[in-house]
Amino acid sequence: MVTKFSQDPIINVIHKLMRKGINLTLENDCMASALILMLSAIDAMAYLSMPEGQEDVRAGDFIKWADQYIQFPGGEQLTGADLYGARCAMLHNFGARSRMSRNGECRVIFWMDRGVPPIKVRADLQPGYVLVSIPALKDALYAGMDRFLINLYKDPTSEQAKLADKRFETFVQETPTEEIMSIKETQA
Repeated sequence: MVTKFSQDPIINVIHKLMRKGINLTLENDCMASALILMLSAIDAMAYLSMPEGQEDVRAGDFIKWADQYIQFPGGEQLTGADLYGARCAMLHNFGARSRMSRNGECRVIFWMDRGVPPIKVRADLQPGYVLVSIPALKDALYAGMDRFLINLYKDPTSEQAKLADKRFETFVQETPTEEIMSIKETQA
């Protein structure tokens, strides 16, 4: 059950916070910031899909969620491992190479501002590298989030939906200052 304090989590967290931030960074050509927010959003979706009793997202959770829900138009796709390697590279060293890519466990992603097709494998650059359109990642992420949330809440009484409701309560929420102050004043 979502508390009065947090409002509807899909509107508040998914739309007002995650998607709005991603959209604003893309509209202002802040591509690296948009990537960080998109890869963090995948982490958050993986958090919602974790089994009960697990408190932290693991690499396997991220990879499984991305494999299932991130789909680009066309034949060429990224794997969940490709995206997890990109996540580690961006979040840990603001780069393209991660431990996974150095160990040959995923491809190195070079990001493009746009591209048709959205994913281009360029063996002439170097094997193990792939070019990916950032706006196409946004589209694939949003479509994946929508499919995931529909699947999650098709039976709102399911254990996984109830667990997701509890986990949504732990997310950063957008709450007007006036609402926070009125709660504090009524408790005093």
